[in-house]
Parts: sequence; structure tokens; C-alpha cells
Amino acid sequence: MIENIRKNKVKQFREAIPLSVSELARRAGLTQQTIAKMEKGLLTRKNSELKVAKALQKQHEELFY
Repeated sequence: MIENIRKNKVKQFREAIPLSVSELARRAGLTQQTIAKMEKGLLTRKNSELKVAKALQKQHEELFY
């Protein structure tokens, strides 16, 4: 069975700044729905993950594991 949950620290880093979901989405050039999916651990595109990492000024590996 394929694992559909991907652990990450997006919400943790977003709230530490603090940024709203909509502000992070705007900075990353993504929709709020994509950010919400990501924070829930649902699969998202690697390109979207890279955009969020850049918007949070973190390395991809710091956010996603």
C-alpha cells in the first residue's frame, strides 16, 4: 500500500513567523487549498513544496521528511 501522508513542518514554521495560510499562499504563488493540503500531510507536487520552502526561507529538507 502506498503511503498518502507526508510528514512536514510547514504549519509549525508558518505559525512561528507568523503568517496566515492566505499570506503564505500568496508569497509562494499557490492556492490556500494547496497550503492546507500540505499542512495536513496530503501529497502535493514537489514544485509546490519547493515554492513553500522558498517562501518560508527554509531548505526543502527542513520542511519535508
